[in-house]
Amino acid sequence: MAVQQETRALAEFLHSISSSALPQTAIDKAKMCVEDFLGVAIAGSTKPESQIWKTYCSKLPDGDGASAFAPGFARHSPETAAALNAVFGHVMDLDDVHNASITHLGAVTIPTAIALGQSLKASGMDVITAVVSGYEAGARIGEAINPSSYQYWHTTGAIGAFSSAAAAAKLLSLGEEELVNALGSAGTQAAGLWEFLRNGSMSKVLHTANANLCGIRSARLAALGFTGADTILEGDRGFVKALAPEYKLDCLTKDFGSPYKIEENSFKPYACCRHIHSAQYCMEQLAKDHPLDPEDILSIQDDTYETAVKTVNNPYPENPYAAKFSIQFCIAAAMILGELSDRVFTPENIQDPRIRRLMEKIQIKADPALDEVFRSHPDQWAHRLTVTLTDGRVLTGQVDYPLGDAKNPFDWETADRKFSLLTGELLGRERAGALMERLHRLETLTDINELFQTA
Repeated sequence: MAVQQETRALAEFLHSISSSALPQTAIDKAKMCVEDFLGVAIAGSTKPESQIWKTYCSKLPDGDGASAFAPGFARHSPETAAALNAVFGHVMDLDDVHNASITHLGAVTIPTAIALGQSLKASGMDVITAVVSGYEAGARIGEAINPSSYQYWHTTGAIGAFSSAAAAAKLLSLGEEELVNALGSAGTQAAGLWEFLRNGSMSKVLHTANANLCGIRSARLAALGFTGADTILEGDRGFVKALAPEYKLDCLTKDFGSPYKIEENSFKPYACCRHIHSAQYCMEQLAKDHPLDPEDILSIQDDTYETAVKTVNNPYPENPYAAKFSIQFCIAAAMILGELSDRVFTPENIQDPRIRRLMEKIQIKADPALDEVFRSHPDQWAHRLTVTLTDGRVLTGQVDYPLGDAKNPFDWETADRKFSLLTGELLGRERAGALMERLHRLETLTDINELFQTA
């Protein structure tokens, strides 16, 4: 009996993905993913981390093959553009999430697909196919290693080279054996540790930039005959067993195309860690049904799954980035300030006495039943809130799928509103609207460079 080789099986499926066979549902979701990421990246291009990367890249040898996702859409080499755009799109924690794999797949797929696509003058449909392939690879590998790898490894960084390599392989028209080699080289470069959360450093966006660069490098080398481990995923000293104490190799190969993984993708309405979104959405619903004065709240108990507790239970965040991973800050700040956009996460708001008082009333703990649901249905990130008021009332609510999840999805109106809010001021309404119109018909573009034409 032949031994299953998961790396080869996955490469075979990725190689088989073709534009002519993609269902319209996958095409539409890919277009929404591209629109969402571009909007977030254009807004993120103004952030301090982005400015540092612009300075760093300005000192490197460069070209003009691809556009930076920033006002003016300056041209760079594909590698530089992909790295910059990965930083821009991940810096605000407002980019998409694939729940079951706990990955931000847009940040490690779309920069590569568009940058290489521009340099090759690929069609919009070619880019869509590359995006679908990158999401497929990253989601499957992330599902195989999580949640156990999440203790130490930032999944987006760790699987990102695979996503980027898969997208690049499609655009470079790699053969099946070359694709195996690209995955092998991608996997041996995988990285991304959570330690940056301790002091709120900038490493998270380095993870996504590096992933895109590793993926492009891996695919280009494979095209030249450079070989990689053909058992990089399942091997005894391969990626999965190295990163995950508990793993599920069957996730790499089961149910190919039923549906495509990109169809399960989620989008973010709040600029914070996705593990907080169900709790925040639940609090919004409770406040909508029962108008609340924060001063009347005696306590808020959040029962949820263990991974969320380990990731976002931070009652004393010391910096804006740590606040994005603090469920106490996010719930309190949203109640006091009325929003949870990126501008909420400031040192001043962290020290706001009104927010601090409410934060002290919020506790989060793991609930065994909800944790079991998360482990058996990893796309369901449930939070149950119990709000006790000073007048004796107790309000309860539970959200399994917050706004933006595949089971509570954005429609095009919501997606377009998010894009317009993020880009309208930076690009101007006319240019933002023209870009959005081209994104809506991405599959009709004969050359992806048309996307960035002057409005």
